[in-house]
Amino acid sequence: MTVDPHKVRQESMIAMLEREHRSLTSSFLALALLAVAFAFFPNKLTMYALLTLRLASFAFTRRAASALENAVRKRRESASPQRTMIIAMALTGITLGLMLLPPPADTPFAAVQMVRAVILIAVALIAVTLAAMPAPRDAMLASFFVTTCSLSLVEPQLANPAIWLVAAIICLGIRTYASSTGHHIVAAAEVLVEKRQLSEDLSIALARAEYLGSRDALTGLGNRRKLFEQRETGCADESRHVLMIDLDRFKTINDDFGHSVGDRVLVAAADIIRERLAQAGSSDDLAFRLGGEEFLVILNQDDGAAARLFAEDLRLEIADIRSREKGLEGATISASIGIARWQPGEEFDDVLQRSDAACYMAKNTGRNRVRAAA
Repeated sequence: MTVDPHKVRQESMIAMLEREHRSLTSSFLALALLAVAFAFFPNKLTMYALLTLRLASFAFTRRAASALENAVRKRRESASPQRTMIIAMALTGITLGLMLLPPPADTPFAAVQMVRAVILIAVALIAVTLAAMPAPRDAMLASFFVTTCSLSLVEPQLANPAIWLVAAIICLGIRTYASSTGHHIVAAAEVLVEKRQLSEDLSIALARAEYLGSRDALTGLGNRRKLFEQRETGCADESRHVLMIDLDRFKTINDDFGHSVGDRVLVAAADIIRERLAQAGSSDDLAFRLGGEEFLVILNQDDGAAARLFAEDLRLEIADIRSREKGLEGATISASIGIARWQPGEEFDDVLQRSDAACYMAKNTGRNRVRAAA
C-alpha cells in the first residue's frame, strides 16, 4: 500500500507539536531553576537580563508553535509558519547559549553547575521534542553551538579549540540521538496513516458491499432482497399502491439491437422511475428491479386516481425513451403496468401477486397500458 507522504508529514508534525505543548511544565521548571541559580551570581543583573531574553524567546516560540499547529490541523499552507518556527528555534539556541556566559570567579560552584546542567538538559529536551522537525531542531542546535563558540570574543580564555571540540561533540551527539528519535516518530506516523487508510478503505468496501447487496448493479434501484424486506415492515397505517412494470417485448430489443442497447433501455427506464418518484416527493428506495425487464414501485399514495395518473405518466415517458436515447429510432419501447392497492395489515406477498396479475392483464389486453387489480 502506498502511504501519502503529505499525511505522514502532517501526522509527524502534529505529534511533535503535541510533545512541545506537553513540555511546557519542564520549560517553566527550567526557567525557575535558572532564576534561582542566577540569584547567587555576582552579576545577577546581567544574568537576569539574559533570562528575560530567554523568556521573550520562549513566548515567541510558543506563538510560532501554536500558529504552525493551527495551520497543520486545518490543512492550510504551512510554509510561512514553519519559517517562523525555524527563526524562533534559532533564537532559542542563541538565548540558551548566552546564558553559558562565564561567571565571575567568586560565583558559587553549585550555582554555576546548576545553570550548565539546566542549559544542556534543555537543549537536549528541545532537540528530542522537535525530533521529527529537522529544520527547527538543527537551527536551534547550530545557533546554540555558534553562540557558545562566540563567547570566546568576550572571554579570550574560552578561545580554546578543545572547548569548541567538546561543544561540537555535545551538539552532534544530541542531534544524532534526536534524529534517531525523529525516524521512529516518522515510522510511527506511517503506521498510523496506513492503519487509518486501511480502515477507510475497509469502511468504503463494506459500505459498497452493503449497497450492492441491496441494489441492482445495472440500474442502481433496489433488488429483490431489498424488496422483500417489505415483508418485515409491512404496510403503513395508510394504504399505498404497488405498481408492477414490465417492458413489452424486451427480448426483441435485445435480439434486434444487442444486449448493450437493451441495458441502455433498462437504465433509461430506471432513471424515469427515479425521476417520477422524486417529482412525487418519494424516495427511490421504493423502486426495485425484480430482474430482467421487470420493475416494481411502491407508491406512497392512498388516492387510487392519483396512483393511476402516476402510472400513466410513467408509461408515456417509457414509451418516449427511443426519442431520448440515440440509436433507438427504430425500436418499439413500451411498458405494461399493473396497479394494486396495498391495504394496511395486508401481507406483501398478497399485494405483489395482485399487482402481477394486473400487469398480465395489461399485457393480455394489448400491452402498453395500465390496468388496476380488482
